[in-house]
Amino acid sequence: MLNSFERRFFRAPNQIISLVARVKGLISEEDLRISLDKVRQQHPLLGVRIYLDENNDAWYTTENVPENQLRIVERTSESDWNRELSKEYGIRFELGTGPLVRFVLLQSEEISEIIIVCHHVICDGTSLTILARDILMYLGDANRDVQEMQEPPLATSENFQSEINLGKAMQFAIKKMNSIWGKDKVVFDDEDEDNLFKAFLDAYTFKIITVELNENETSLFVEKCRQNEVTVNSALNMAFLAAHSSILSPFKGGKQNVMVPVNTRNRYKKPVGENFGLYVAGFQFKITNNPKKNFWENAKMFDKGLKDNLNIDKIFKFAALTELIDPSLVDARNFSFFGKKVPSDYSRYEKIHAFSTNEKNIVNKRAKKQIPKLPGLAITNLGQMDYPTKYGSLELDRFIFITSATPFIELVIPVVTVAGKLTFTINYLEETTDTSTMKKIKDKALEYIELAEYKESAN
Repeated sequence: MLNSFERRFFRAPNQIISLVARVKGLISEEDLRISLDKVRQQHPLLGVRIYLDENNDAWYTTENVPENQLRIVERTSESDWNRELSKEYGIRFELGTGPLVRFVLLQSEEISEIIIVCHHVICDGTSLTILARDILMYLGDANRDVQEMQEPPLATSENFQSEINLGKAMQFAIKKMNSIWGKDKVVFDDEDEDNLFKAFLDAYTFKIITVELNENETSLFVEKCRQNEVTVNSALNMAFLAAHSSILSPFKGGKQNVMVPVNTRNRYKKPVGENFGLYVAGFQFKITNNPKKNFWENAKMFDKGLKDNLNIDKIFKFAALTELIDPSLVDARNFSFFGKKVPSDYSRYEKIHAFSTNEKNIVNKRAKKQIPKLPGLAITNLGQMDYPTKYGSLELDRFIFITSATPFIELVIPVVTVAGKLTFTINYLEETTDTSTMKKIKDKALEYIELAEYKESAN
């Protein structure tokens, strides 16, 4: 059954995450198809679909799931992946049919790029890098047998390292909320989700700006962070907070709600290891960019704030609480957020419009309070991936990590470092922040971290 982490993404219209694995060398279609068959055997979630039982509980199954789609495209420029990925983000994953991962191969004699496109409900960023590495391992060694994986632990409260005390008052509040919801419950299905996805696609234009540091730039940046006793993650967060404040204005009230993703893989009684799945949570905290301090002093302040606020027990407590919430209520939140975007000529307009405009509905009441509290910035830094660079005749050049975007979080920035090269993307909606302004924010952020030269592309 889908756990509380996964259920949040189940009916969301903007929960595709992707990874581009760029390598030096030619990858043939035949070799890649063989490798994809092997990784699907190694990581079963690559071949699942989701079905709902009579209680509206969602389950994974591998029965009657088609093979993973693979498109082959001739690679003619460094920006091709951006164009092809934008196409993929316009295609909804059919959760009831599956599979929930598809691939694109950009092919040339000198450079090849494998684009992995995945629904967030089954994976996180670290899983994408593991999958990319494993595909390359099979490509680099045609005789490599399928690697058997141990059964991964479920990301549920029974597997948390510490005891989670929810408190009687909180349990009572959730029970009461479920009871209120039960009297006016609305259950959404695949057709409703399809309406919501298309409406989101019509309302918003997804954009990607990419910054690719070379090995020297990456080393200089990492060394500068060490000298100033801050992490790369803290420096990037403060750079974009300060840049946004400089180009536009501070986030609401001069204080920035920042979302910090947390990799929970090693936080369970049984370690997750290198299994493919969704093992990420997160927390928010507020931080102020003090204009009277220099950038690195502010970055130290962010570093301290991060350490002071990171409490894995609180993160798992939130997950445990979510497990108690009626799953249909969790699904409905997405329709509360985006339901008003559904046009009147859509097949489920009447149902979705009636729900999303009902001010007495408890989901809409909660959403009205939650939206103003959503963060202005969310940076997901996967860190340094210690992966091989040689895979037979292929040489790994870099990974590019891409998430989705939302109108409620202005700056969404995924980061990954591999083969000694740090790469990040700015994922945003043109209707929330136009490209010209977003490039100015990016340029200002790079000034703060003292990187004047960079390589970029924007779709």
